[in-house]
Amino acid sequence: MKIIKVLAGIIVVIIALFFIIGFFLPKTYSVSRSIEINKPDSIAYQKTLNFNDFGLWNPWMQMDKTAKHTVTGDGVSVGSKFSWEGKEVGTGSITIEKLNPNKQIDEKLEFIKPFQSTATTSFYFEPTANGSTKVTWDFRGENTSIFSKWMSLAYDSMIGKDYEKGLANLKAFVEK
Repeated sequence: MKIIKVLAGIIVVIIALFFIIGFFLPKTYSVSRSIEINKPDSIAYQKTLNFNDFGLWNPWMQMDKTAKHTVTGDGVSVGSKFSWEGKEVGTGSITIEKLNPNKQIDEKLEFIKPFQSTATTSFYFEPTANGSTKVTWDFRGENTSIFSKWMSLAYDSMIGKDYEKGLANLKAFVEK
């Protein structure tokens, strides 16, 4: 009986620590990666922006070749949407929210399945002295619960490599 009380006490302490520490974890999260593309910012921007070419370089679309995707709108202007549904990548969409030509693309990222979540993803284009373009891709959002705060601690290790792969794919696509 004493062992059960001790185990119950340990479990209560662990649960309490989970919530107490979780309360103090960051309210926001961010993952960011960059690459230099050997093309002017105008070309890198146009090729990145076009949802009609998104599946050619996006790492998640390449991960699930059987996923179905659709483009709503012209694929290059505010309000255009790229939606997907697949076994490996789940269901979701990306909508172009704001454009600053040759400088920035802001998109709303909505996951529907296997879990619901919303985030912002952006691309930043910075000309370099040698005529190339530094492209930065970031993913950010707000943690809405203690559980999402804990999860966000692993986002960089969970998706950072995918962002690096996506940027390498984008570089190859833009430079060809």
